[in-house]
Amino acid sequence: MAIREYDLNNWIDSPTARELGAKLGKDDVLLEGYKEMPTYRSLMTKMYDKSADPGAKVKLDGVGGTTLLVKAEVHRDGAMFPPFPFYHLIETEGFAKMAKRLNWDSFGLPNYLVYHYNE
Repeated sequence: MAIREYDLNNWIDSPTARELGAKLGKDDVLLEGYKEMPTYRSLMTKMYDKSADPGAKVKLDGVGGTTLLVKAEVHRDGAMFPPFPFYHLIETEGFAKMAKRLNWDSFGLPNYLVYHYNE
């Protein structure tokens, strides 16, 4: 069965993305996955190793919402999925940044596969 990468919002930041963000206007958003604006972030979808431990964790700077588990305390501390630009990120990626600003870390499981059912 072929594996199709899906959620590009799970990533580790790069110096290039940080430099791009520093040049953006206050309300501008840096999006992942567009060849017109390469960020060179390390995407979790590219980290999969079928022979590796499915429970191995990697620390992330951006998270996607395809499969996301959040401790209730993170929301209680004030983290939300911002519909507005938050440090040039929105929604789930902005959530990871907001959680980090509240001293919470985000982790991903690059070897644990989640499948979308295609009808």
